[in-house]
Amino acid sequence: MPRGGELRLGRSGSWAPEAAAILADEETVSARHATVVHTAEGAAWVTEVAQGATNGTRVNDRVLVPDRPVRLRNGDRVELGPRAGFVVRGIEAEPTDPPT
Repeated sequence: MPRGGELRLGRSGSWAPEAAAILADEETVSARHATVVHTAEGAAWVTEVAQGATNGTRVNDRVLVPDRPVRLRNGDRVELGPRAGFVVRGIEAEPTDPPT
């Protein structure tokens, strides 16, 4: 994902067109589940969508609070519900401020 980009994660083809093709059959992933932002400075943040992720989102077993960004680091495991997830790779910088 390029710097300055945002990726929506969910099963909705209109809301998350890039991820929906992969997640469409994952019943435990919500239509509008979470977003990942890769800032221009090189940090990455994941945010669970408020009133979206029925089965929750976790980073390294930490349950996310909707609408509160969590900074991602290399090697972090992000789980969308109990059966779908990914490991973070390629983070270069470690700024501390969440995206606005």
